[in-house]
Formats: sequence, C-alpha cells, structure tokens
Amino acid sequence: MSLKLKLFVAFILATSVVEGGLGLWQWNRRAEKTAFIAAMQKAASSPALPYAGAGLWHRVEVTGKFLNQHTAYVRTSQKRGPDSVFGVLVMTPLATRVCGSDGRCALQTIYVNRGFLPTAADGKIPAYERPDEPVTLVGILRPAETASLFQPSNDPAKKVWFNRDVAAMAKVAQLPGAEAPSGSPYDRFLDREAVKGESPPFGTDARALVAAIPDNHFTYALTWWGLMLTNLVVLGFFLFRRKDEDATR
Repeated sequence: MSLKLKLFVAFILATSVVEGGLGLWQWNRRAEKTAFIAAMQKAASSPALPYAGAGLWHRVEVTGKFLNQHTAYVRTSQKRGPDSVFGVLVMTPLATRVCGSDGRCALQTIYVNRGFLPTAADGKIPAYERPDEPVTLVGILRPAETASLFQPSNDPAKKVWFNRDVAAMAKVAQLPGAEAPSGSPYDRFLDREAVKGESPPFGTDARALVAAIPDNHFTYALTWWGLMLTNLVVLGFFLFRRKDEDATR
C-alpha cells in the first residue's frame, strides 16, 4: 500500500471516529433534553413556587412593583393567528421583597417579560397599561439571553434591543447591583404567564413554551452515525476494488 493510500485510509478512519463520537454526544444530549422537557412539563402544570429560592425554569409567583420608567423594548415578531406580526417584548424591572430562611428580607429587582406588544409599521410603541400599584405575577424563570449568530446585536447606547440581555438592560437603567464586579445578579428574567382575556402585552403560554422547545438530538445522532457508516462502507468497497485490481495485474 502506497503512502498516499495509507494517508487516505487514515483520514477516512479518523473522520469516521469523529462522526461516531459526535453521534454518541448527540445521543447523550437527547437523554438530557428529554429529562429537561419532562421537568419543564411538570413545572408548567404544577402550582407556582415562591420566587425566593426558586431556580431557573421553575414556575414561580412574585409580588412587587413595576419600575415602568426603566422598561426596555425588544424588537421581534410573533405568530398571531395566520400571520406574523411585528412588535416588541415589554421588559420591565420589578422591585420585590425577598425573604430568606433566616427571616431577613431585602429588596431585589428582576426583569419581567410582560409579553408581546404589537406595533405599527413605523415601530412606534403604542399605549398600554403600566400599573403603579403592586402586582402579583406568575411565570417561568428563564436565563438571560445573548445574541445568536443570525440575530442583530443590541445597541445599549441607543436602547435598541433584539434579545433579552437583562444584565445590559440593568446597566443602562443603572439598577442596584448592575455594576457588581463579581457577576451580575441580572442573569435571569421572568417570562410572565398569560391571563385569560388580557389586553396587550400578551403573556406567554407555559405549555406552548414547553412544546416549542426543539428536540432534534435523535435525528442528529442518526445523521452522524449514517455518515460514519457511509464512510466505512465506501472505504471498504474502494479497498476491495483496489485489491481486486492489484490481483489481476
């Protein structure tokens, strides 16, 4: 076997090993995603937990007062009926009193995604209810977002937002703790649950949120393993033909 052929075989085998490893990784991710979705389904149908001490993706209840003057608007679109509608997600910080197990209480601020607010073609924010009195909300605690590869970047200086980076929003609003040197406390936000018959902004349907979570890891695993098998079959056929040709010379 020539050096060139040896290098070719080594390359195909190395590629196949990588593809097999990626398939195994996706298979393991499938198990993790299945467990995550099951936990989300349970949370979405369970009574809301107290906000104090709750973790990410828990369904919680919180009482506090909106800081309406620090509202940020995230540009987006949503499917409303048969059509996609342009609008904004209304991100308003909520000041709430949180008490620990030791009985000590302190004020804490968390951003709330109040929901989707349709806008006119010019993007102007329409009037909507901005309560000044304390409110009680139920929703899902979610991690703060960062820009994806195909999404425009936020422009905090101009207060233009395309994702829910609540840590950056808190800095612009100069909220307490936003400039913390050891990590921002604004690493999560509350996705407010929709209330029947509400006016805009429209809250989130917890069950629809769970149903929208993608779970394609099984398909990805089969794809990687299929590529690995194809490589090995083609390589085997090529070597068999090469050996047969050498034998007839």
